[in-house]
Amino acid sequence: METLATLFAGLGLFFIGIKFVGENLKRLTGRRFRRLVTASTKRAWSAAAVGTVAGGLTQSSNAVTFIAAGLVTAGLAGVAQTAPLVAWSNVGTAGLVLLAAVDLRLMVLFLLGLVGIAYYFDVERSTRWRHVAGALLGIGLLFLGLQLIKSAGGPLRALEWMTEFLRFAGTSDLLGLLIGLLLAMVLQSSATLTVMAVTLTGLGLLSLEQTVVLVLGAGLGSGASVGLMAANLEGTARQLALYQVAVKALGSLAVLLLFWLEREAGLPLLLAAVSAAVPETAMQVALVFLAVQLAGGLLSVLLQGPLLRLCARLSPPAPHEELSRPRYLYDQALDDAGTALALAEREQRELLGRLPGLLPAEGEDPPWPEEAARILEASGALAGEIDRFLAELLHRGGGDDSLEWAMNLQGRNALAAGLCETLGELLVALERLEDPERPLPLAGHLVEASHTLLLTLLDSLVGDDPLDRALLREMSGDRAELMESIRRDLLRGEAGLDQERRQGLFAATSLFERLVWLVRRYAALLPEPAAADGDD
Repeated sequence: METLATLFAGLGLFFIGIKFVGENLKRLTGRRFRRLVTASTKRAWSAAAVGTVAGGLTQSSNAVTFIAAGLVTAGLAGVAQTAPLVAWSNVGTAGLVLLAAVDLRLMVLFLLGLVGIAYYFDVERSTRWRHVAGALLGIGLLFLGLQLIKSAGGPLRALEWMTEFLRFAGTSDLLGLLIGLLLAMVLQSSATLTVMAVTLTGLGLLSLEQTVVLVLGAGLGSGASVGLMAANLEGTARQLALYQVAVKALGSLAVLLLFWLEREAGLPLLLAAVSAAVPETAMQVALVFLAVQLAGGLLSVLLQGPLLRLCARLSPPAPHEELSRPRYLYDQALDDAGTALALAEREQRELLGRLPGLLPAEGEDPPWPEEAARILEASGALAGEIDRFLAELLHRGGGDDSLEWAMNLQGRNALAAGLCETLGELLVALERLEDPERPLPLAGHLVEASHTLLLTLLDSLVGDDPLDRALLREMSGDRAELMESIRRDLLRGEAGLDQERRQGLFAATSLFERLVWLVRRYAALLPEPAAADGDD
């Protein structure tokens, strides 16, 4: 029982360590790291190098894949540009596996002592150092867990049922592949499973051949987990996830072919090479894992064109994907503050120009609810890209006029994002109120009023007519008393309504009131039009 408890505790510490390392290293890879990733996509070799580093830092090729998908969705890079980044991130994850094959017991004990002292002096409260300390604590716990697993391995190896199980598991390569595949899908990481396999192989619980089959199955399972995680993606973002699935599968199948050729034909290939390189079985397994990742990276270079065409066929661009990408923003514009701000203002104007059409005027057909939701979701993502562009511009600094303009645009952009969110909620509330047998006039009035208000806002942005600005401010004046009066009339005039529809009406009027407030705040931030020549 003590042996099983020690093994269980070791697994627990190992998983806690993996979680700590991943979460804290991801937080360390902030804005500067994302800028580095974006810049690296300009050349294939730099994308591969940064992908390897990113995989080592995050210890998750899945995380790097979804970072790259975010760049593609935002229009900051193309699928072909980010493909090497994704493929070579797998190589970076081999770092932890190689470390696990080395005896680091004394170093881990010293590391835990130093981290404990740092935590005693409240280093976790430091914005600069807390994630570094968290990552080091995770590394310490990870390797401490492996040491506990090793200490339980000796007695465990002597148990008869364990001997029988290992003998059964070694009877079939297909069984070993299946076990590795399923475990990697559960753990969502082939590196995590391989680190555990390295430890068990070093204890003699698994033979080298058994472990190699397990590692190859884990590679296939890791690819399958990426495919499952990408189920909620669409368009070009999903193409990158499918590309990662193909890279992992190619690497695993290529090494599996070498393994079978060596065993069946007696050719000195994979196992002969790693055995000649190092005598320790654990390190041999680590090298096999590295070989799988390198094989995937190299094959992806040779087959990138056909693979990307296949992924594009399986996941064509989504209908509204272009709406979430900036049309006018580009990194080079940040070198000139005036140009960058003019482009950001134009991008924001394009965003707001989509909103009136989602609330049709009288006689117009409304868009399908799903289409309107996609447009608003894409518009919210675009507002996020505009905000990141402006934040980068503010970070670079500039003259007082540029800073004031940038801060004004940033405030207006936050209100534009709020308009997208509020309009989406209003559309949902109005849809729930629809009833052909008993239409509600108020719902139609809210639609018309919202459409007119947003159209007037757009007119104020497009032109410099002071009358448009004055009309907008008048239309978006405080309507709190009016809305309260409408709610009282609802209680009296719509007494026959059921409770659900009555609550829906109250929600719709509240959302309309918020929409008016957001437009009023936006109008207040609009600069006054420049006076025409000859005006006093």
